[in-house]
Amino acid sequence: MPSIKIVFDFCCPYCYLAWGFVRKLQQDFTFDVEWMSWEIHPEFPLEGLSLAELMPADDLEESRSRLNALGGPVKLTPGDNSFAPNTRLALQGLEFAKEHGKDQEWVDAVYKSHFAEGKNIGEMMILLDIAERIGLSADKLRRALAANQYKDILLSHDQICTQNQIEWVPTVFFNDKKILEGVLSYEDFVEAITTLTEVH
Repeated sequence: MPSIKIVFDFCCPYCYLAWGFVRKLQQDFTFDVEWMSWEIHPEFPLEGLSLAELMPADDLEESRSRLNALGGPVKLTPGDNSFAPNTRLALQGLEFAKEHGKDQEWVDAVYKSHFAEGKNIGEMMILLDIAERIGLSADKLRRALAANQYKDILLSHDQICTQNQIEWVPTVFFNDKKILEGVLSYEDFVEAITTLTEVH
């Protein structure tokens, strides 16, 4: 079975689209996905930032329109989001979920919480609620996050991305070969996944 690796961050709307494209394609094609976290905005404050603070109003409206158009085929509207969270805890939470075989469930739930429900995934309590909903121990997660238990993994991912000159998220790999990166459409994913599943 083919397997792809997606370098991503939860705050990136294009990564959210990639998640939606992959989940739709998995209804028709058989392939595995490894989600490799990359904290692209470690400078964001813990409380996050309003998108209005990050870009001019005209640019924001143009971005919203473009994002929602890209999300049309999978009925996602990332352009409706108005907030950019600090994702450090959510990304560390993914490493905790991986240890318990719940990585895909974590990615699904965190994306829905942030983009669909408008919650701040930088907040510990939001993440603990997610953990409980997908069958993880909220108490164990709380202790792991409080101890910064997965900090070194996030740092190692940052080093890997820098060494491999990765410039954009999402970036998609197959067998260590970069096959997709940056602003991507559903059609881009369909073509790539169709090719992989036909060959393998």
